[in-house]
Amino acid sequence: MLVLYVLGRHPSHGYKYSAALLEEASQWHDVVALPMNEGRVTTNKTISGEGFWGLEADIGMSRKTYMWFDLALPLFPTAMYIAKGDDDIFLRVPLFVAILRLLPRRGIYMGNHIGTTHFVHKGLPGSAFMMGWCYTLSRDVAEALASYKPLRRLAYLPYSEELDDEFSLLRFQHEDVMVAWVLERVIKYQPMVYVKVLGCHIHDARNVTGHSQVVPTSMCVHHLAEDDYAALMARFGNDTSPVARVERVSEDVIYPSCD
Repeated sequence: MLVLYVLGRHPSHGYKYSAALLEEASQWHDVVALPMNEGRVTTNKTISGEGFWGLEADIGMSRKTYMWFDLALPLFPTAMYIAKGDDDIFLRVPLFVAILRLLPRRGIYMGNHIGTTHFVHKGLPGSAFMMGWCYTLSRDVAEALASYKPLRRLAYLPYSEELDDEFSLLRFQHEDVMVAWVLERVIKYQPMVYVKVLGCHIHDARNVTGHSQVVPTSMCVHHLAEDDYAALMARFGNDTSPVARVERVSEDVIYPSCD
């Protein structure tokens, strides 16, 4: 598995790549710099905090998500799966890969499955999607998403209030909702297999009282503080061969087991 950091040009650095980014890329070769500007944050949300960054930043995230899948397909022509994750997660890669090895190679849409009513105030129906903390598409599903021309058009089209209805029709204001909406409701891609990752594997680092929720089955831990990464590596870093099991409950639904 190859882990990369996908970045745009950020307003906090005058839409230029920072010296720290250039040093990181030179030393570790783990950065993909996309030809796009990140959106400005217009809310009080903080790193690892709850809520949204604001419309401009959220649309920028959708652009980046589309560009990532579109770029990853030709860049990694033998990759069977392509994932997108937030920058404040700890991903337990050995367990993640162990689960992938048990799955079909085609039709996969994997993540924590939830519902949303984000667009009801616009008169648009709610929908279900794989939460944006971390979700994975098999190569064929990613190809279907990236090749949808109206989505590509919006990814390179500057947003304006006059175009809000057009962006909303593809749910472009929320990248994870957008991915599911285009695949399920617009393209209606088939056959699709939903790999629904439960809370034993994907969860916040802490509960509302601030206590750790990390358990032996944790795979994706969200809303991390900086010190949490070292602690999680100390806990899971030597567990390079975890046992994974999955249960297929129907033709189109698989659950990674919690035991």
